[in-house]
Amino acid sequence: GIGDVRHRLLRNLSKGYRQRVGLAQALIGHPQVVILDEPTVGLDPAQIIEIRQLVRELGHEHTVLFSSHILSEVNAVCDSILILSRGKLVASDTPENLEKLLGGAPPIRWLPRRAIEALLRQHPEWGAPTFSEHAGEEGVQVTLSGEGDPREALFYAFAQADMPIVEMRRVRASLEDVFLEL
Repeated sequence: GIGDVRHRLLRNLSKGYRQRVGLAQALIGHPQVVILDEPTVGLDPAQIIEIRQLVRELGHEHTVLFSSHILSEVNAVCDSILILSRGKLVASDTPENLEKLLGGAPPIRWLPRRAIEALLRQHPEWGAPTFSEHAGEEGVQVTLSGEGDPREALFYAFAQADMPIVEMRRVRASLEDVFLEL
């Protein structure tokens, strides 16, 4: 995607085009390993999407090492993730498995709190709830200490108690959560 600017000086190109030229230079010799350090920093959203797609395509023919502090970018393009802390490898796995690394059942966000507290007191088998307030919301996030996924049972329990559920969804741990925990 750099042919249309081939007659311009590199210093006169936008950040996005300079990134493309650098990537093209790195790929000229068809290397087995391509190392990209923060390849999307300073790019506009359209360019970020293009770079993500390019990195995925490169991964079919090359080993791509993608270094970034923008963990949403890492999550969007990487099949395997290595997390370093103070120069030491602290985790190495797929994004999905790293999200599970925090352990325990993921929290479920609920609305409204008063109804939840009353209902949970009636069902100790779901485990002790831990509540987290959410700024700007009328609700809470509840993490239950019991095993399994209680959402279906909770739905029916709320329906029997004539308490409509405004929102109930599983909240997945993000890569940022895993990184900060490690």
